[in-house]
Amino acid sequence: MGMPRSCTTLVEQILSSHPNVFGADEVEFIPLLIEKNFLDKNSRLLIKKIIEFDNTLLKKIGEEYINKMRAISDNSDRTTDKLPINFLYVGFIKLILPNSKIINCYRNSKDNCLSIFKNQFSSGKIKFAYNMNEIVEYYNIYIDLMKHWKKLLPDFVYDLNYETLVSNTQIEVKKLLRYCNLSWNNDCLNFHDNRRLVKTASDIQVRNKIYRSSIDSWKNYEKYLNDYFVKLKN
Repeated sequence: MGMPRSCTTLVEQILSSHPNVFGADEVEFIPLLIEKNFLDKNSRLLIKKIIEFDNTLLKKIGEEYINKMRAISDNSDRTTDKLPINFLYVGFIKLILPNSKIINCYRNSKDNCLSIFKNQFSSGKIKFAYNMNEIVEYYNIYIDLMKHWKKLLPDFVYDLNYETLVSNTQIEVKKLLRYCNLSWNNDCLNFHDNRRLVKTASDIQVRNKIYRSSIDSWKNYEKYLNDYFVKLKN
């Protein structure tokens, strides 16, 4: 999880190159299960149902999620779900999937915001992506919410920094696999050879080896962006 364009596709490509992992891409099972169980017909939260949640229901929701993932992964024991917006639901994920591994992907905030602004998202769901003020505001919400989750659920979220991953790829991949309780496999370093279908805006980039040209790319437009980025949190 993380912001769009934060390296979630790259991280999933690395993990799904492991023979024991299926990369499911951006599936919407988590938000759909919330909608199914905790929203009314007008898409409003059922507050009482959230406050007085039933542990039996939560277990059932978790089992439904696992069954959905198994159905698309040929019953793989390990799957990745890289829907970036899942950062909104860390607490819910902890309740329904207490043994899950959460990886929060992040990068230089200015590069991240610029990358969102300069890309077109075919899904039409990232409506804030075409206004720099809205991108910055959304990014700040993401930062605040991740701080909340880490305070509420210490050690449940693993932070993976894009710049560090690029600079020290083998070390960071080893740490990532260890966190996921996966054995070392050289295929994870050769992720660019993984021919799995990638549906996101990074589909071409993850077919290439690690490169550094995206780092500090915001500086090419610094004079146009400074007025926006002065409000940006880190």
